[in-house]
Amino acid sequence: MYNIFARVKAAVTTRQAAEAYGQKVSRNGMTCCPFHNDQHPSMKVDERYYCFACHETGDVIDFTAKLFGLRPYDAAMKLAHDFHIDPDSPAPAAVSPPGGQLALQRNLEARCAQVADRL
Repeated sequence: MYNIFARVKAAVTTRQAAEAYGQKVSRNGMTCCPFHNDQHPSMKVDERYYCFACHETGDVIDFTAKLFGLRPYDAAMKLAHDFHIDPDSPAPAAVSPPGGQLALQRNLEARCAQVADRL
């Protein structure tokens, strides 16, 4: 089995996960921190996350684990399930571009079209 942590981190950004799990993220990547009572956006999300108020920081797996109260492995498996990532395949060489579920759906559609063209 390939490393599920590397597979998830290569496929999903913290911003994508935050948006998929209901966080409203501004164009500049700021959102209200879900880990404390935040009235004004204080968390920056992109590949990683950092809250300027409570100083929480980490990667997409850390974010998901803290958000849902999961162990890191369970958070990685949740992300793999929610973002349709095959945990048994190798990690891609490049990280998917940010943009939330819509970008994820477009990437999946493009990949399917490439495979269909090869047939």
